[in-house]
Amino acid sequence: MIRLDHFVVNIDNNESKLEELKKVIEPLGYPFEPKWGKGTKGFKVANIWIGLQYFEMVWLKKIDGGGWKKDWVEKYNNGHRGIIALYLMTDELDKIREGLLNRGVKVSEPERISFRWFFGLLKKSMPWRSIYTDPIPGTDLQICYGEMDNPKMIEKMKQYMVPNADTNEIVGIKEAVVKINSNSEAINYIKKLFPEIKENNNILEYEMDTTKLTFQLLEEQKVEVQLKATTNNSDLEEKKFKIENIEVINVKA
Repeated sequence: MIRLDHFVVNIDNNESKLEELKKVIEPLGYPFEPKWGKGTKGFKVANIWIGLQYFEMVWLKKIDGGGWKKDWVEKYNNGHRGIIALYLMTDELDKIREGLLNRGVKVSEPERISFRWFFGLLKKSMPWRSIYTDPIPGTDLQICYGEMDNPKMIEKMKQYMVPNADTNEIVGIKEAVVKINSNSEAINYIKKLFPEIKENNNILEYEMDTTKLTFQLLEEQKVEVQLKATTNNSDLEEKKFKIENIEVINVKA
């Protein structure tokens, strides 16, 4: 099984912007605590939780990134802002990696995110392994996969998924629509990433468990993402907000 998990988004190191974002999104059903989230002296993360899925908004406090992923640090320092990675979770990481390699997709060895904290005296490792593919041609967007060390660990981790929009009946992301340029190299690469993907004119659709990943092919040379978050609260339907090049819109569950 593969499911949407989170979206890594580069943002400016600007505390006032985050506070303004909080004022905008909380009335839309998205509680947010900008100062919460992991970090070191070199980087910081703020999360927006939507059920089991979330935004991982990242900014650098030091040019070396303080333990953040090296190639992402380089792109950040070169001015990249917006989504840089779309992260999927699976129970078969090694099998997926083997399939990607067999289809000619360059993919990293499984690795574990770890970083030093508390003045560099302690080292924290995340309880999952990850693999990273190269960016989709013509973009900086990478598709990444992760696998928990123990599938039951997700239940323990739910206590850290706070504050969460599900308290306002926004229960999760139903569909992620990635809008990119329709060059043949990108299309062929996406088909290698997801061999079961279905093509219909300028749309590529990949069905997962309860979610869908859609690639909408455009003539423009740009990257935009729209996330459709399901809600059982009719007062919140059609409410939306935007962070960099990602838009979130509430839709009826």
